[in-house]
Amino acid sequence: MYPTALGPIVALVIVILIQVIAIVDFNFDDDPKSDAQLCCMVEHTFPQEPFRTCYEQHRTSIMDNETIMCIHQCYYNAIGMFSDGDKLETDNYLKYKDNLDPALQEPFTFALVVCAKFAIQLIRHLAASERKMKCSPLPYLFNRCLMEIDMVNCPKDRWMNSSLCDAWTTRQKAKYGEGIQIKAT
Repeated sequence: MYPTALGPIVALVIVILIQVIAIVDFNFDDDPKSDAQLCCMVEHTFPQEPFRTCYEQHRTSIMDNETIMCIHQCYYNAIGMFSDGDKLETDNYLKYKDNLDPALQEPFTFALVVCAKFAIQLIRHLAASERKMKCSPLPYLFNRCLMEIDMVNCPKDRWMNSSLCDAWTTRQKAKYGEGIQIKAT
């Protein structure tokens, strides 16, 4: 136990910040080996400024899950990947994919298919839920899925071969199912 309430609050804030940055990794520290690139040396380049604007617009003194969902809904709407809070703009994701390095296009396309199936399950779950959130969790969870599935299918020449990364991949397979790899490695 913590002697004061400050310890759990600090730990919660750190976890939330990691969650927020894990989806949209803007590499704030200018280290390409940081954050989401820890296991797969790939830098996805979504614009930074809309995220900062959405963060400032929606942040609260208590950064709970609803706040995080609102920040990400705002952000993915602002960059055109979602509209109306939860409408996936597939054409924009495909345009983004077409601008990736050719070695990254197949894993990203595969991730889009896997995460679209995940999104359908999520939409059904949310529709059946009595609890209604202030903002849609779909943009956050869809993009988190994209990042995770894309990283599981990282090109071999960009993969950081380590027990940490292998353990991370195993956790993703447990989370999404064994079918998240393009081909078994």
